[in-house]
Amino acid sequence: MTSAALHRARAARPLVWLAMPVMGLINQYLAVRTAHAMQGVPLGLSWLAAAIRSPWVQTWIGCEIVTFAAWMVVLSNLSLSAAFPMTALGYVLVIGMGWTVLGEPVTLAEIVGGAAILAGVWLLGEGEAAE
Repeated sequence: MTSAALHRARAARPLVWLAMPVMGLINQYLAVRTAHAMQGVPLGLSWLAAAIRSPWVQTWIGCEIVTFAAWMVVLSNLSLSAAFPMTALGYVLVIGMGWTVLGEPVTLAEIVGGAAILAGVWLLGEGEAAE
């Protein structure tokens, strides 16, 4: 890896660690809000028309576009094997959001699973840093 590529990879790492999981979390929140907003709308063309007009869907699409662009920046500067495991942090964030924002119960299995995910991401990050 050239020094310029190494510098870009180091600069992209915070984007992966912070932005990608948070953007994924925002996308999931918008998905839940969209699902709630679309309850009771019969599936079919009327559903599609209502979805297109929904500010939740419009915001969600915009957020997905920004997430896609950020992911392309990340992948242009990091290997997939370095970048992708970090997106698993989103799973843990979704559990936290479900509990704090949406009032969903959290089970012991989710807590243990979230801890395992965090440990796995940390281990993968340590392995990548050692290379």
